[in-house]
Amino acid sequence: MSTAATNSNAREVAGAVAAPVETIRLAVFQPALPKYRLPVFQELSRRPGIRFKLFYSSDEPVKNVTPVGFDAEPITSKVLLKSPRLIWRQKQIDVARSGDFDVVMAGWNTRYISLIASLRIAAKRGLPTIAWGHGYSKQENRAKQNFRDWVGNNATAVLFYGSHARNEFVRRHDSEYRAFVAPNSLDQSEVVRLRSEWLGDPARLAAFKREKGLDQGPTLFFVSRLIHENRTDMLLDCVPGLIGEFPRLRVVIVGDGPVRTALEEQASRLGIADRVTFTGAIYEESQLAPWFLSSDLFVYPRNIGLSLQHAMGYGLPVVTTDDQASWAPEVEGLKPWMNGMFYRDGDVEDLTEVVRLILADRERLDAMKRQAYKTATEDYSVIKMVDGMEAAIRYAFSQRRR
Repeated sequence: MSTAATNSNAREVAGAVAAPVETIRLAVFQPALPKYRLPVFQELSRRPGIRFKLFYSSDEPVKNVTPVGFDAEPITSKVLLKSPRLIWRQKQIDVARSGDFDVVMAGWNTRYISLIASLRIAAKRGLPTIAWGHGYSKQENRAKQNFRDWVGNNATAVLFYGSHARNEFVRRHDSEYRAFVAPNSLDQSEVVRLRSEWLGDPARLAAFKREKGLDQGPTLFFVSRLIHENRTDMLLDCVPGLIGEFPRLRVVIVGDGPVRTALEEQASRLGIADRVTFTGAIYEESQLAPWFLSSDLFVYPRNIGLSLQHAMGYGLPVVTTDDQASWAPEVEGLKPWMNGMFYRDGDVEDLTEVVRLILADRERLDAMKRQAYKTATEDYSVIKMVDGMEAAIRYAFSQRRR
């Protein structure tokens, strides 16, 4: 079942059992408040009949931003055990006992022991709960899956980032009625605005390309933290096999991290250092935009997540691994030969061939660029993400003990 169908069914169920005739007092727990989540909670705050308060950790290793447009409170966590990492947030227990809320939605992370305790307390008090998360682990095994499912089955509803994990959970537990999807999405408004500005001034974009040595092309692009898990080294490894057919090929790598020096050394060792630009970390969207728009293909060998939507927002097709076990839910948006392509996991020769085939057919590449932009701006959106959240909230509210 597709995300759209899943959310359509969810809205029908939720609307039938819980018309918004009274205000739902909602508590939301998140591990942090990163910048890209602001538009999601701002959109949720605009939904009629829902008044929510966000509780987010002030001591997690993620940069928080100031909440704007909704009620929020930073809270602290206590690390009970470092390995495996187990965390306690007393506020989850306090909220479950308080009687101040009608529904509680919390991150579906089994490392938060307080989540498990709060779900049990809420169930005894007749307080509906929602477990919200991926619904799987990249290091999945049967024991982890069973424990996570047990935690999810202690919640009134479960809310997934993607349809595949949701449908697998439904298959295992025959729980169609209480499983929802909020497709993980980025707010593309700034990307769309910047894309329009740069493409509307072709002389300015051409000048940027000339300045950066990208005016001949084609250009392969990567942006993320430079860590081993992302396998950026594979992108460099495929370059020697491409330059025979594309003698002016360039590679741009935006980001910083522990493997940057190793990647720079690899580029020199492969004899392609003059073709590879390492920009360092760039965080401002206005500075990232011309790099995206000067490129032809976004190559993220492994571990891709929301970067897929970021790239597609600029109209860049995406190439990444076919290893489903490593996928984040956002990869569901990649449709082979329409807006990107998969390569055989860990196989540099196959990655090289996939990139070659895409670059060699300019007409198809241009069509893939158009489809990538459509995917990012129409198929995924903050509106659709919050639609899924709202469906789960209204369903959970309908199950409260009166």
